Amino acid sequence: MTGASDVAAPPAREAVATLRAYRADWVHFTNWCGVHAVSPIPATAQVVATYLRSLTEFAPATIRRRLAAIGKMHRFNGMAWNVTDPVLRAAVADMTERASRPAAPPAVVTPDMLRAMVECCTDGSPRGLRDRCLLLFGFAGALRRSELVGLQVEDVRVERTQVVLDIREEGAAQSVGLPLSSDSAMCPAAAFAAWQQVAHRQTGPLFRAISKGERVGGRALTPYAVTRILQRRALMAEVPPDIAATLSAHALRSGYIVAALRQGMETEALCQHTRYRDPRALRPYERLLAHD
Repeated sequence: MTGASDVAAPPAREAVATLRAYRADWVHFTNWCGVHAVSPIPATAQVVATYLRSLTEFAPATIRRRLAAIGKMHRFNGMAWNVTDPVLRAAVADMTERASRPAAPPAVVTPDMLRAMVECCTDGSPRGLRDRCLLLFGFAGALRRSELVGLQVEDVRVERTQVVLDIREEGAAQSVGLPLSSDSAMCPAAAFAAWQQVAHRQTGPLFRAISKGERVGGRALTPYAVTRILQRRALMAEVPPDIAATLSAHALRSGYIVAALRQGMETEALCQHTRYRDPRALRPYERLLAHD
């Protein structure tokens, strides 16, 4: 019979790594809750289930760990938590089943489409200035939808040769460089400066909602709002409606990755720029490129 003293404790390094992962998972969840204006604690089963279903870019193991992190935070604060709730179990099952299906080729914004869409943002309006900056940042930074809407003004700094974004969503910040362009219409630094002239904010969400009266609000855009912006700008750029309808907030990231692969960018450099730890994550984009 095995006694308590015979049970080996996990190595200290593993325990630290696990705590670090849980902390990053909790930050990710609270950021998502902030964007969607819902409470992270106590969180309803429906809110957590909706969050889990938004994690379409992550493996089932990561999704289960994030659910565990949410549960641990609730129990630590003495709040009720039922991981067997049917709503939660259904969400985990849905995401596991999704992961088992072959990945559909991602819809992409090509460099030519990007230029045409940016050219439709030149009316000088706050909406046009915001959308131009959003398109260029999202593409050049290969930003995930959550990274794009989570960007804060203070996360952006303009240097001599690049715009640097501090991506903070996974806990620790990771810097991503966007090269400057001699073409002012396509230059991230010029787009950021122009947007800042009308946004008048030094802190808080970078990309904000704009009212029908062209008044810049205080709340960050949602991923769904980014999808609508992309589809609207694509139609304005005379992209065929059937293609425009497939574009989502992820299409900017997909477009950058496919373009980089086409240009022969090294896998290690591409993974570093796109924040992919596993090169296998590039396979759906490689398959898409192979069918061009």
